[in-house]
Amino acid sequence: MSDHNHTGFIWDHAMNGVNRHKGPSKDSPKILPALHAGQSLIVLCYSLGDDMEFPNPFQPNNTSNAWDFVVTSDQDPGGYVADVYVNTGGDIRQQLGAQGKCDLLKQSFAPPPAQTHHEPRG
Repeated sequence: MSDHNHTGFIWDHAMNGVNRHKGPSKDSPKILPALHAGQSLIVLCYSLGDDMEFPNPFQPNNTSNAWDFVVTSDQDPGGYVADVYVNTGGDIRQQLGAQGKCDLLKQSFAPPPAQTHHEPRG
């Protein structure tokens, strides 16, 4: 289990670049610009989505339904990248653990429900 972000980079053999998306799906709208091979990034959380496969010349093909929510800088709004394109040195689901899921992270940062304030009458 982990309670922190995880660094990584786009696999060096992703020569055509890697798209980021607004959601954990290849059909979700793309966020430009694409990420380039070797680009460093920070994985803030992950979600489960479309199954993806990426040929890896150094080991068996990368296959996963995990999608990493990544940023490249403090000013980057971030986006989802299929985990198969991101080298974090292991399985992001094990590295970040269950608490690393994006839906749990979103709940942690959601604003508290609006409280109604009633003025006394009289």
